[in-house]
Amino acid sequence: MSSFSDLVNIEEFDKRDYFSDDRWDVSFYCKDCRKLVETERPNPNGYKFLCKICNGTNVAIWTKEWLKTNYKIKDL
Repeated sequence: MSSFSDLVNIEEFDKRDYFSDDRWDVSFYCKDCRKLVETERPNPNGYKFLCKICNGTNVAIWTKEWLKTNYKIKDL
């Protein structure tokens, strides 16, 4: 688990007020379903993920906070 002190210059960029410990959790966003989803990884050594809802491969992987911001997700 990362801590607040692990971040470089966080105070300089005025991010202390909205720092969240769960911002480092990796999540998956299905661009077809338009929501955070669970995925399957057919090849354990590959980088292809399948959405468990639609079986599509149009899946973005990143931190939950980044996905929420980038794809404008309001509900979780």
